[in-house]
Parts: sequence; C-alpha cells; structure tokens
Amino acid sequence: MKVSLAGLTKSPSKADLFVVGCFKGEKDLKAIKKIDPAFAKVAEAAISKKRFEGKAGETFSSYQAGYRQASEILLIGLGERKDFKPESLRKAVGTMIAAANARKALKVRVFADSFVGGDLPAGEIAKTFTEISFLAAYRFTPYKTRKKDDPPPAPDSVELVTEAKELFPLVRPVMAHAEKVAKAVLFARDLNNEPGNVMNPPRLAQEAKKLAAEKKLKCRVLGLAELKKMGMNGILAVNRGSVTSPALIIMEYGQGYKSNGTVCLVGKGVTFDTGGISIKPSKGMEEMKYDKSGAIAVIATMGLVADLKLPLHIVGLVPAVENNVANDPQRPGDIIRMYNGKTVEVMNTDAEGRLILADALSFCAEYKPAAIIDAATLTGMCHHTFGDKTCGILGTDQKLVDALMEAGQKTGERCWQLPLWDEYGECIKSHHSDLKNVGDGYAGTITAAMFLKEFVPAKTPWVHLDIAGTAYCSQNRFDCQKGATGFGVRLFAEALSNWSSESISAA
Repeated sequence: MKVSLAGLTKSPSKADLFVVGCFKGEKDLKAIKKIDPAFAKVAEAAISKKRFEGKAGETFSSYQAGYRQASEILLIGLGERKDFKPESLRKAVGTMIAAANARKALKVRVFADSFVGGDLPAGEIAKTFTEISFLAAYRFTPYKTRKKDDPPPAPDSVELVTEAKELFPLVRPVMAHAEKVAKAVLFARDLNNEPGNVMNPPRLAQEAKKLAAEKKLKCRVLGLAELKKMGMNGILAVNRGSVTSPALIIMEYGQGYKSNGTVCLVGKGVTFDTGGISIKPSKGMEEMKYDKSGAIAVIATMGLVADLKLPLHIVGLVPAVENNVANDPQRPGDIIRMYNGKTVEVMNTDAEGRLILADALSFCAEYKPAAIIDAATLTGMCHHTFGDKTCGILGTDQKLVDALMEAGQKTGERCWQLPLWDEYGECIKSHHSDLKNVGDGYAGTITAAMFLKEFVPAKTPWVHLDIAGTAYCSQNRFDCQKGATGFGVRLFAEALSNWSSESISAA
C-alpha cells in the first residue's frame, strides 16, 4: 500500500472512495461544498433529518457517478471537536480502512483538513493517517489458499489531500518516518503470527540474521554448545524439553555512538509455550505461539533503528527457546545455577520466561549499558489485570519509567506503572536456594518483575514491560485483525527517537 500527500485540485483523477471527517453538531458544510456541491446537498439533507449527526464512529455515504472526487463519498463522524484526541483519530482512520475493504475500494482519497480538531497539529494528523492506514489494512494470509477470482486486498493507495500546501515540507518527512515505523510493526506481526511448527528458535535466529544483513547490523547467535560453556542454565533448563536447539540472539547497532549511551533491549523469545510439566490447559493454548512477542518486538525494533539512523548504541538480546515436554524436560523442584551465579528453585515450569530473561539480563553487563528495557509476555496476571488496553510497567529508575510511559501515551501503546517495593521480594525467597521462580500466588506480575530485578546488573537503570495482554488480540479491532499486534515496536521507536538527541542517562 502507498500513502501519499497532494494538494486539493478542482479536477483530479477520480478515486474509488473520497473520505471527509465531520464533527458532531457542526452544520456548516463549507469544506464539503469545496469538494463537491452536489454531495454537500445530500449531506445537508442527511444531517437535517438526523440520519447523520457526526457522532464518533458514525458513517454516512452517498454514491453518484457525477461526483467530482470519487463516485462514492464517505462522511466519518468524529464526535465533539473539543474532545478530539489522538485515539479518536486512530479509530477514525481504522473506520476508513474498514469501509474501503468492505467496498473493495483500491484508491482512497482523504480530505485531511476536515480532520483538524482538538489539539492535533497537521503533522500528527498526517502521521496517524499513515501509520494506522498500514496497520488497519494488514492481513496475515500466507496459509490461505487464494482463488483466481479473489479480489486484491483493499485499499492499495491512500492519498491525503489538503489546501495547506505550505505544510508539505513539514508533513512529508513525518509521513516518511511513520511509514518506516508502521512497516516495522507489520514485519513484527508477520513473524509473530507464524505458528510454532514454523517459527522455532533456529528459525527465529535465521530471521534475525537475515534482517541484520539487510539493515547492516551486527548479529551473532550463541547456540547450545556456547550457552553450556557460558553457564546460561536458565535458558538451557527451559529448553530441555524441546528437540530443537535454544539460542541467544544478539543484534547490535550504532557502535560509533557509544558516547551517547548504550541501551540494551531484551525480549522474551519462547516460540511456543506448553507450560512444560506444569502444563497449561488445552483451551487457548494455540495462542502460546505469541509467547515470542517480546523477542520479535526487539528484533523488529533493531531493524527500525537502522532505518531511522538514530545516534545511539543499541543492543538487542533475545533468548529463544521452546518450552515443551519432549526429551528430558526440567521438573518442578529442580534447582538451577544461573549465569550470574544465583540459584533458583523451579516451583512451576510454566514460569519459564523469567528464567531465560534472567540469563539475558545478566549478560547485559558485558555492554555496560546506561539503560536496560525488557519486554515479555510474562504473566497471565497482567493480562487479567489490564486486559488488552495497556501493558504493565515496572522499573528501578523513575525517569526511565516516565520516559517510556510518555512514549506509550504518544503512540497509543500505553503503560501503567506497578510498584517494585522490597516487601514483594520476600515472596520469591526459597528455602533450598537463593530464589524460587514464582511467588505465593498473589501479585504475580510484581513478583515476576522482582525476580528479574535480581539479575539486572547493579546500579543499571532498568524497566520491565509485561506485554501479556497487549501482544495479540483475540478478535478484530480498528487497527489490527485477530492475531499479533506488534506491540512494543512503536513504543520503543518513540522512546529511542526522543533519546537520540541526548544521552540516554539524562532521559
């Protein structure tokens, strides 16, 4: 799909669908009259008869061969102008893409000026239209058998038209940036939607190498022999039940920018999670292919930072395993000596993500990072608490937490902070070892983060993102079809872009 910007001319080539935003209660249709007086009369009649009021999400369309811009014009309700927010615009763009799909409209034209409202500047409007158009139009279809007469996916182009041509130099770079971010999210969705019989640890490592070669990143993969030699026993213990080999994938960008600070991104890469001997219920287990979401967010972000040419040194670490019950799986009661020397009693083999992350977090010390951020589908408790509306965020440095929360608010990938009080650390103390891998059944998201904290290099600012509820959606929504969401890529991109002009340690 292509998203572009153009001026509003009197006689352009016709689109299949022309889209106009309309705020609730505003009966002055000057903007619509500029576009097409004939349609304005139809719209005025619809508004006077209350067939269309401009409520958020409401739509009204009219088809007539004689319309100037397109044979069909669509009004999208935006709600009250004063209440118009970024999320309102995102949903409106999602509504537009859904309408184009329903009509099989390949060429969509949008009067961008009609969506100016609230506190949203022109650049933000163009960014949102670009980003959400790509995300909402996404479909995962490699395993669908296509028929010869199947229509092509729609739309294949979205053109934003405006009378404010003086904004072109400002807006076009914003749209180019948004397109790069959106395509990285789609890349993440593609990898994450792959099933467990395809996307196992070796294949995930292969995809990381392929991306690194394309984007000119450094990439090395530590395999079974190297992990054994290094004592990465958290990773090894989880993968014992699998017939495929584990991997620690390390991607590196921007070595020349070390003076600006090193950021380590760590992502949980459980390519499929049965729960091990502490096996999960069968209902919904097919969704455990998404237990690699944190890993894929990190891999996709590494490609994106190269595209954006950010002046930061960024290292992405992905411990990749399969938590299965073949071969000789780890058992509840097993005690592991982790990479940093601490011992852990495994109380539940379904609390495996924290074991592989622990080794990767410890290994971050090799890079002397100014900050570490990990992303993981870590706890069902976080999903139960927040649903799919926000991820949980916990950390040891409030400035870093605040920076990520601000980035989340800006991108729509919101975060909600939970405490990391010392008292929660008592819940993971073990009688027979230094730690146990689960708490007492309560505050599971917090105790899981407290476990990870034990493996973060001393005095290093660290933030943990529990994306269990946000990594995938179980039903279609305005910006994503059922499946992987690519959550984390936009959040990371925004935060890292904000830090790119300053030292990360000052963020």
